[in-house]
Amino acid sequence: MANSIILTVTGKDRPGLVDEMSAMITEQSGNWLESRITKLSGNFAGIIRVSVPSKNHEKLESELKTLESDSFHLTIERLSKSEANVPVRELSLEIVGPDHPGIVQDIAHALAAKKIGINEMLTDCNDGAMSSERIFSAEINISIPMAVSVDTLRDELEELANQLMVDISMDDLQGTVTRI
Repeated sequence: MANSIILTVTGKDRPGLVDEMSAMITEQSGNWLESRITKLSGNFAGIIRVSVPSKNHEKLESELKTLESDSFHLTIERLSKSEANVPVRELSLEIVGPDHPGIVQDIAHALAAKKIGINEMLTDCNDGAMSSERIFSAEINISIPMAVSVDTLRDELEELANQLMVDISMDDLQGTVTRI
């Protein structure tokens, strides 16, 4: 039987880091299932889901912990068998507009108030092309309960877009893009 674990890694980036981790996983007959890895300001940041045979689980954790140092941190979380999932619909949001403090919190709060989960979020902030104004952009993949109407969500996102003075596009991941 295999166990699933989530590795969260942060720290000083260096060549060969992913090679070392993947070699340790492979040596213990593990399988690197999925990951999100990035480099931010010279630092490595990643989250990785791994499957490993139960008999090799402890050994893999022990080997991975040898990578830890003052400049590199690792958290290992064992995944339990999940309960039955509530049916959800996935949507993608694209948000662009003037940056201001609290914009991520405003968006996250509006989604959370509707019991909408964030699956993935990519944000950036750059100087505007025509002005020196900072422009915030986000790509957010969300899960909404099937009981939540897409039309209702669209109306609420339109209200949020007006409050934040941003443009929001919603894609139902089936080819229908709605500009809000």
